[in-house]
Amino acid sequence: MKNIRVGIALSVVMLAMSPLVSAESGTCRSPAPGMPLELDGCKAGDSLILREVHFDNDSAKLRPSAMTFLDQVAKELKDNPTIKVAIEGHTDNNASYDYNMNLSQNRANSAKFYLVSAGVNPAQLVPKGYGFTQPIADNATADGRALNRRVELELVGTLVLAPAKPTKVYISTFHAKPERLVVPVGTEVTWVNYDEISHDITFDGVMGSRIWTSPWLGNTYSLKFDQAGTYNYRCSVHKDVNGKIEVKPSVDQYVTTESPVYGGQTTSSYKANQTVEPYGG
Repeated sequence: MKNIRVGIALSVVMLAMSPLVSAESGTCRSPAPGMPLELDGCKAGDSLILREVHFDNDSAKLRPSAMTFLDQVAKELKDNPTIKVAIEGHTDNNASYDYNMNLSQNRANSAKFYLVSAGVNPAQLVPKGYGFTQPIADNATADGRALNRRVELELVGTLVLAPAKPTKVYISTFHAKPERLVVPVGTEVTWVNYDEISHDITFDGVMGSRIWTSPWLGNTYSLKFDQAGTYNYRCSVHKDVNGKIEVKPSVDQYVTTESPVYGGQTTSSYKANQTVEPYGG
């Protein structure tokens, strides 16, 4: 499978809100069915239709195939952390304006939430719902409505990333202080040994590293946490030297629209009177 890393010069993307420069021979294209997302050749203002991102009918719940595709999108964005994109939800014109605006916004939020849970920096993602205000096909036909129900990814600029600041745990009097740290994904944690004896930092039974001691000089061991989760550690010899590192993404909350009410009717009567089409509203 073709490598999907983006060929964008770091000297360009590190400039705040500077345009994303396309490769000389590259062309920005929406991914073909069954193919991964490729941003090579894309620049700020380009938009790609993500046809692999589908939801349950009348819902912001992602289908399993959509999650598989978004995993590839997440890898692309994590490999290129200075790219900022808008995640845009679009619908057909079935149902009311407000109904479709809410549904499209919730779908955009759902895609963002999944990408953040996969490790993408929330600052890279701007979710926006457009309802049926930006059709690309005729809503008078079933085929046209299916084309209008879509998620798009638009490149909107770049980010300047500040270097991650290490967070320190001090080992003194045979205790780790503080015993609990809560840090964002990408943080480097450093253990500093101020005891007059060496300690082993072991994570959940897996050997980590020995922090050798030179009296009162504060020898160190550092580890960067790139995945969210809770990491318990202890010294394999001195049991009071223990604690945990809680690594959390910054996740925006969203509300999943499972069965929105169609204006003036109950959800059940609305569904009973509609022709079922692929991928819903």
